Amino acid sequence: MKIFICRKKIFIFAANKTEDMDKNFKLSNGKTIAQVENEMKLGIEKIYLDAWAKGMSVPYWDEDRVLHLANPDGSDDLVDFDTDTKTYTFLSRAAEPGKGRFAYLLGR
Repeated sequence: MKIFICRKKIFIFAANKTEDMDKNFKLSNGKTIAQVENEMKLGIEKIYLDAWAKGMSVPYWDEDRVLHLANPDGSDDLVDFDTDTKTYTFLSRAAEPGKGRFAYLLGR
């Protein structure tokens, strides 16, 4: 592995990112990659929970870059977003209540 530091940015060149690298490699802030990824996950989960507490649906893109809305009841809707009017158009129900991608957060 080679590490280059250029203007406060760290570039890491490695053949493959490994689990050992996530657990053992320390970033400049003293945290491991796994710790930073976990903190990001918790932050994203908090965004969803806060929005749902206000009754708002939260947009997300799946692996195929298809836009969905994660609803407060744990369901997911397939939607289209019109950038001109800044509105969502419902296309279909992607997951029933309690079965959506982020439904596991409902128990928290």
